[in-house]
Amino acid sequence: MKKSHLSILVASLLVVIISSCTNDEFSGYKTADNGTFFKVHARGSDTSKAIESEIVTVNLAYRLGDSMIFNSTSLDEPMKFPMIKSMFKGDLYDAIKLMGTGDSISVAVVADSFYLVTANLSELPKYVIAGSYLYYDIKLLNHISNGEFQIELANKRLQDERLEKIILQKYLNNNDITVPPTNSGLYFIPVKQGRGSNPESGSMCQVYLSVRELDGEELFSNFGERALDIEYGLGFDTEGFMEGLGMMKPGGIAQFLVPSWIGVGSTGREMVAPFTTLVYDVKLEAIRTIEEVKKDRELYQKEKDAEKLRLEKEEPKIISNYLKSNDITIQPLQSGLFLKELISGTGDKPIDGNTVTVNYIQYDLLGNVIQSSYKDEVPFTYVVGTGAVIPGWEEAVKRMKTGGKSWMLIPSNIGWGDQERSKDIKPFSPLVFEIELMDIKK
Repeated sequence: MKKSHLSILVASLLVVIISSCTNDEFSGYKTADNGTFFKVHARGSDTSKAIESEIVTVNLAYRLGDSMIFNSTSLDEPMKFPMIKSMFKGDLYDAIKLMGTGDSISVAVVADSFYLVTANLSELPKYVIAGSYLYYDIKLLNHISNGEFQIELANKRLQDERLEKIILQKYLNNNDITVPPTNSGLYFIPVKQGRGSNPESGSMCQVYLSVRELDGEELFSNFGERALDIEYGLGFDTEGFMEGLGMMKPGGIAQFLVPSWIGVGSTGREMVAPFTTLVYDVKLEAIRTIEEVKKDRELYQKEKDAEKLRLEKEEPKIISNYLKSNDITIQPLQSGLFLKELISGTGDKPIDGNTVTVNYIQYDLLGNVIQSSYKDEVPFTYVVGTGAVIPGWEEAVKRMKTGGKSWMLIPSNIGWGDQERSKDIKPFSPLVFEIELMDIKK
């Protein structure tokens, strides 16, 4: 369907649904000249309104009925984005054009228009009823011109750049690091001298490394796992890392301090903020040829394939032994899920499209806790029917009621299958959980 035809359909649906809805559902709502169907919660003192091409800063949530789909207040910072031409009459951008700084409104749009036009999906998600409403809750925190925004960005970059250097110098002082930086700004701190030659362009470096920020937050580590094969000179992770690797010899261990100007830069990376200095702890295990690496990888893949076959064959016996040793006599459901109710809940069971909040504990088969939302103090919230969780978990939650608590054993065919998710979850691993259904929003 062409978008022009779709817009006409959406507008028609809007008229039909508004006329058929109860007064209570849309009490206080009205339709603006630009087609926005909205309700005002608060007005700020700013009499100017946001316009196209400006940069707006907002708190934004959207929901289907009472089921929250997204809420920007869960992010580290408010949302900031440019105002563009509306994608359909009465959309988010049309709504913000009615607002000044400090204003709070709710906006209702036909869900079809959000998913098929704004999100550009080819069809509605299965949990969305055609013609139903999606609601935006918007608070406009600020709106400025693009020129003002660029000045704001430049000032922030200067502040962040200065702050990085202050934090780096403090780290050097606190850790008694006195080695001078290289011309690029890299701090290379040898821990153990290697032997032999430094890597040359094209050399395959067998490397163990961990990466963290100066505050100690670890971002990556393969120590205790398989070494990485990195081609020297090809470019890997950051410029500073490659410079430091070139200063090492096989068997050597060193630490690199990589400032942002030879690292993540002024834009940052996924999980790493702009102007962040990184700490690399590196062991150069060996320098090998490409042919040696290829043979090693082929052997490793054969070993992994053989291990998968072994784990797949052993899983039924592992489950049987676990059930027997823990005196568990319940029978599996048709899917293979073992489910035992520990505490009965009340009310309705969740269905597709509902937003559920759960607490959970994951155990290994020896009874050790692998992960706990209770310990982390962060319950898990997701929308049922969206594929956000593994099938076995979804099936269990759909059988529960609010306040209920259940134990479950999930075989790999309704778990992670042949995927290796972590050192604790290998291919064909059965999973054991206790889950508590805290809340259901419809």
